[in-house]
Amino acid sequence: MSELSTKISTILIVDDLAANRNSMAAMLEGPDAQILLADSGEQAIELYRQHRPDVILMDIVMPGVDGIEATRRIKEEAGDRFVPIIMVSSSEHEAVIRKSISAGGDDFICRPFSTEILKQKIYAIQRISKLYGEIRELNSIRNREEEVAEQLFSGAVEQGNVCLDQVKLHKQPASTFSGDVQLTARRPNGDLNVLLGDFTGHGLTSAVGAIPLAETFRAMTAKGYEAEDILKQINSKLSTLLPTGMFLAAAFVTISQDGYCSFWNGGMPDILVLSPEGDVVLRIESSDPPLGITLRLDQLIVKRVTLDAQSRILMVSDGVLEARNLEGDYFGEKRLLWAAKQGCKEEQLIKRVTRAVELFSRGHVQEDDISLIEVPAHLDLEEAPVAGAVQAPGETIEEGARWEWRIRLHGSNLKRLNPVAIGMSHLQEIEGPSDHWHDVFTILTELYVNSLDHGVLQLSSEMKASPEGFAEYFSEREQRLNAISPDSYIELQLTHIKEFDGGRLSIFIQDSGEGFPFDEWLSKEPNSNEDAQPKLSGRGITLIRELCESLHYYDDGRCAEAEFVWRS
Repeated sequence: MSELSTKISTILIVDDLAANRNSMAAMLEGPDAQILLADSGEQAIELYRQHRPDVILMDIVMPGVDGIEATRRIKEEAGDRFVPIIMVSSSEHEAVIRKSISAGGDDFICRPFSTEILKQKIYAIQRISKLYGEIRELNSIRNREEEVAEQLFSGAVEQGNVCLDQVKLHKQPASTFSGDVQLTARRPNGDLNVLLGDFTGHGLTSAVGAIPLAETFRAMTAKGYEAEDILKQINSKLSTLLPTGMFLAAAFVTISQDGYCSFWNGGMPDILVLSPEGDVVLRIESSDPPLGITLRLDQLIVKRVTLDAQSRILMVSDGVLEARNLEGDYFGEKRLLWAAKQGCKEEQLIKRVTRAVELFSRGHVQEDDISLIEVPAHLDLEEAPVAGAVQAPGETIEEGARWEWRIRLHGSNLKRLNPVAIGMSHLQEIEGPSDHWHDVFTILTELYVNSLDHGVLQLSSEMKASPEGFAEYFSEREQRLNAISPDSYIELQLTHIKEFDGGRLSIFIQDSGEGFPFDEWLSKEPNSNEDAQPKLSGRGITLIRELCESLHYYDDGRCAEAEFVWRS
């Protein structure tokens, strides 16, 4: 019938007058056309069901089911399949054309018309039909790819999340593939890191950075890096990976076993800390730009606080606040706080908020991904797996095999670099995963914090005796780090020795500070119960002595040596 035809085109002609049907059939007769004739709207619908014609010529005025109603029913049955219908009439009145188009007609032709005009109309509608088919196939391919990508995303990105018996996650994508990312992982000392990220837009293109984001988050958490270091590395990766105009808004929370929490917000809705009654006791607003916009983030605002153990932390993506109803109103923060208050009282925070959003926006198409994370301020982290702690097969190492690693940081590098995380990274890369590294990380952290805070910076641990003093301590610590002398230094050395039934790690640390009164802590008996109430400070040396075979301070506290031994 035309150069577009790759098969015989089936054309359904619908008209209650035989003369009109036969006239149009004669015009279209040829080897490339199969003609079907219907004398009523009812018959047209039945022939459509049987033959699925490529083009329908539909007369408008017919007794019984007219062309308008027949067109409407056929379009409803066709669903997302494109069935081109050319409406045929003897009138060019605007109302007739409007009703035809409203019913689903794709083109309009007015009698009388020539054979050439009719054929050109059909050729044109064939081009549209062919283009529609190509678009439909492309969409089908894209949907299949998104389904595969979603499976990969769920497996590679979020399947490794931990503590899901205590941390509650909810995600409701706006399309097959969500641009929101929810990650949880444990540091070697047992702290829990939680990240909620929202890539620009939604769908497959908005999540190209999800896998490198998750890999960086988990790898650096497993090595013991602090939130600032992890966020800076994620930012560096995304800024080189993401195209212009794409970025990651993110919220980051660390729940510590030492009784404090740290928060960072870059471009996300406020992180809310709620009391058991649902009142907002703390609000963490966005204080830094989203990740991936600039190549470097020199200074991040991380807030560290102590929280009541009964508090709940709520993190949401902007899809929650920007959900709309049929009137175009936004769900907004006021409704969120009301739903959160009810949810805390009922101990169903996530369920109550998501239900409120659902009822509010019912009937309106979801325009953005919706994500919520609920974290209790106190977690039972004893049995939760540490990120990356999967035993891998390794070579048999001979007894007495030894290696040493050493780092010495000067001046501003004491603020910029974390030697504990760097040392843990080397330890894990050389020796592989082990349950013992949890204790090693704790030992290294306590030794380094004593050396930096109390030796180099000369901070008193008594400042952390109260929640208010705790915040003041970290503020003063930041100021002293910013003004640190270039002559200041800390040296850390690890010596690992393989033993017959385990191993031995010797730890040496030295600093340039004025020392600190370590004697009063060394003189205390481990596991002593002299303090009935839990303290926010002064537990480091006692904890090291409990974990290590030996601990010695000398040179007024500027040097320390510890021996950690484990058995297979």
